Amino acid sequence: MSVSDLEGSGGPRKRSLYEELHGRLKAEILEGAVPEGIVLTEAALAGIVGSSRAPVRQALQMLVEDGLINRFEGRGFVVGSSGTPPRREKLADYLGKLIEADARPMFAWQALYENVERIVVYRSFFGRYRINENELARHFGVGRAVARDVLLKLETLGIIEKDDNFRWSIVPLDSQRIRDLYEVREQIEPIALSSALGGLSDDHIGMMLARLSTALADYPDVSASTMYELELDLHLRSLQACPNKEFLSILRRTHCILTLSKHVVGIRIKMPEYEPFLAEHIGVFEMMQRRDEEGLRKAMRNHIRNSEPNVQSRATYIREHYQPDDYSFIA
Repeated sequence: MSVSDLEGSGGPRKRSLYEELHGRLKAEILEGAVPEGIVLTEAALAGIVGSSRAPVRQALQMLVEDGLINRFEGRGFVVGSSGTPPRREKLADYLGKLIEADARPMFAWQALYENVERIVVYRSFFGRYRINENELARHFGVGRAVARDVLLKLETLGIIEKDDNFRWSIVPLDSQRIRDLYEVREQIEPIALSSALGGLSDDHIGMMLARLSTALADYPDVSASTMYELELDLHLRSLQACPNKEFLSILRRTHCILTLSKHVVGIRIKMPEYEPFLAEHIGVFEMMQRRDEEGLRKAMRNHIRNSEPNVQSRATYIREHYQPDDYSFIA
């Protein structure tokens, strides 16, 4: 069985801008970043994401169908159920994730990136392959500069690399590499997180714990994207406060481990009946809350050790049950 067989099509499906915008807005509303009563308007959202009103209009209609927003007598849509009193406030104050410094230029090709990331991650389970940058651009009908930006992003995550002749290739995500990456994480990540503790506010830690507690209570009725965001809360967002930027640079190349689970769990592999990382993350953040550096390092190290067998088994499952699809830009 191939990956595209699971999707019910013969090849990858490229997400449109309105679908991407719908997904982002839906996540913001469900996570409480946009409170009930806030009014969403086409003009304001189009200005935030730098698009025309057409994709915004479609995204808003999808949110209406989701039951997350509703029409009212005024202009726009109110977040919440019908009859919720409207609050007209500056949307940019609530939709920070849509306008982060690196989000605006990426938005136009974000859907392309996710598609290529998924394709490349699945191929990495099966060995080393060459990626043709020109053919990648031709396949997706984009400029070479866009294709190169996608590949550069994949390179920062340790998913692909350039050889001595400046040719792109997929780095195999075999059992040995997974072990090596976990060894790096176990040695560096607990220390990096401990040193980040001074830069993490009580509000940040409390918010992370609240998100985890909600997911734990709702599990397994939790989306794969939400699970990935929870991983990033600990392994990316909280670590950013680490003053040793060399640690962060090294750890960034281990993020292909998180990307593996992002594209597999709840998508290709059924969500497990019990996902231990939620409780383990809570344990780590509780140590942060207590400002217990030694306990934090121990909890983080145990979490990393416990994670490796699960990731190894997921990678093995993909190798045994699926075959990679053929793409013109992969040789």
